[in-house]
Amino acid sequence: MGGHRVRWCFHTTAMVADYERTRDALAWLVGSRVLEDHVVDDPAIGRRGGMTWIGDNSIELGEPAVAGGAADRFVQRFGSHMSSIAVQVEDIDATISHLGSVGCRVASRIDDVIVFTDPRTTEGIVIEWYGGEAPNDPRFGTPIPGYAVEPLLDVTHMAFGGAIVPDPAASGTRLAEVLGTGVTFADPSAAPGAPQAGVSLGDMTLALYPLTDATTSEALWGHVYERAQTSSLGVRVPSLDDALGALQRAAVPLVRHDATAIVVHPGATGGVVLVVVEDLLPGDPRRP
Repeated sequence: MGGHRVRWCFHTTAMVADYERTRDALAWLVGSRVLEDHVVDDPAIGRRGGMTWIGDNSIELGEPAVAGGAADRFVQRFGSHMSSIAVQVEDIDATISHLGSVGCRVASRIDDVIVFTDPRTTEGIVIEWYGGEAPNDPRFGTPIPGYAVEPLLDVTHMAFGGAIVPDPAASGTRLAEVLGTGVTFADPSAAPGAPQAGVSLGDMTLALYPLTDATTSEALWGHVYERAQTSSLGVRVPSLDDALGALQRAAVPLVRHDATAIVVHPGATGGVVLVVVEDLLPGDPRRP
């Protein structure tokens, strides 16, 4: 058995009420390409949908397929939204040993290669740990399909997965310990709506934003966050100005925009908060 190592972000995840609506919206907006679409009837997951490719990484989209299953409970309680983050690991048994050594509880073991940890031991963030070789993952040789439609934005990278936490600095330190990676940046004085810390996922960043009051949350994200959770999907484009122009001409509803980011309203995607950026975050290994 080898040691624990996070190889890369396996996928970000969104559970939504209407898979086809979100699938089609992301295909049009950011060039999402379906890698799989099937039903998992195990109540521990209980969803229809699957992996889709955006830029250079994957997001799992799912809608409830089993009454009372995990996806159904999430959507019933929280609505359509980002739900978790998954990491590809070198050796799942070594990872389980590592998690125990840093005080993380395995909440469920789905099969021989997938476990979920208790978010109460991971700063409120639901993390999936995957030690297999997904047959639909381009990083294991699966061809990336062509675009179903010509996308509005020229997305080159999945820039980051975003999460809301009460204290980004403290959560960054803890999550780096849990993941066995490192804190990529810390900026406690960051402007409202900008991440205050980042944690390496191997190939990209988990960006941490502070939990705010309801009014501020709605103004920043078009959604009220009341607890720690995964929250947004960052996508990188070559020109933020060009992206803003394209979004405005297409009358896509926006929450806000400034010189560093455009936040697309989750109503435009059926639940996914898109954060469009031109620059990858500090410490991202893909930065020039």
